[in-house]
Amino acid sequence: MSTHKRLDRICIAAILAAVLLCLLVLNGPALGLQALQRTLGYESRLFDTGRVHTIDILIDDWEGFLEGCAAEEYSACSVVIDGEASVGVGLRAKGNTSLTTVASMDSDRYSFKLEFDHYDSSQSYYGLDKLALNNLIQDNTMLKDYLSYRMMAAFGVDAPLCSFAFLTVNGEDWGLYLAVEGVEDAFLQRNYGSDSGELYKPDSQSGGMNAGGQGQAEQPGKGGGMFAEGQTPAEGQTPAEGQTPAEGQTPAEGQTPAEGQTPAEGQTPAEGQTPAEGQTPAEGQTPAEGQTPAEGQVPPGGQMQGTRPGGMERP
Repeated sequence: MSTHKRLDRICIAAILAAVLLCLLVLNGPALGLQALQRTLGYESRLFDTGRVHTIDILIDDWEGFLEGCAAEEYSACSVVIDGEASVGVGLRAKGNTSLTTVASMDSDRYSFKLEFDHYDSSQSYYGLDKLALNNLIQDNTMLKDYLSYRMMAAFGVDAPLCSFAFLTVNGEDWGLYLAVEGVEDAFLQRNYGSDSGELYKPDSQSGGMNAGGQGQAEQPGKGGGMFAEGQTPAEGQTPAEGQTPAEGQTPAEGQTPAEGQTPAEGQTPAEGQTPAEGQTPAEGQTPAEGQTPAEGQVPPGGQMQGTRPGGMERP
């Protein structure tokens, strides 16, 4: 009997402890308990902002890689970061409009993406799986991205880590880059304690170049874009050639005004419309006051009369 009582007490104590633990977990922030932050090794190494880091990329056929940058395909390389080497790393050019911008500038200074786990899923740089190297080619100050990321972090936003790094390729100077933590597994692990779950990246639809260098057309009627053939322009917009203007709009030069509209100067009014001052009315229309009627038309009362056939004046 005493044994059963002892077991009952142990079970009750275990249940109470489990309930207490659940309450602490659920109400930890309200009780002043803070979650333990996970610190990965790359944070204090590559993203130490107190100095400019060095990154050397060692790759075969660098010229061939540059020629194929627009395809954004990975090539194997070795990377030496601040004197520490990683082999079997994936390298590709990165960017959207920046790819075509670099090409149009007749430059080879592309932005790059390094994937430490591209060929070996177990490999990383002290926990970092992906690293972006931004060329900052459109920022003469080379500070805008850096300050933006730092300000976001200061405001409490889960922003990528970044630092400046001087890049060399096979020992050749390639310039100053901004090294940015990839928003991938390591970023999630560092900020949320887990790399599982859904991670989304939006595609740009702002009318820039897509990955293949092709321009993206604006939607008709939005952002000042041209209207497609057969569309009716919205109020206040100028219709394109061949379009029917909406009610209350002034038709463009060479267009036929819609019913109830006043034709613009130099246009032929449509059937049933009153021609504007200085216009010649079309056949079958009644000329406005002060206009010269076309052949076969009857002028309204009070207008000057023309010459009848044969040189005889009308009464």
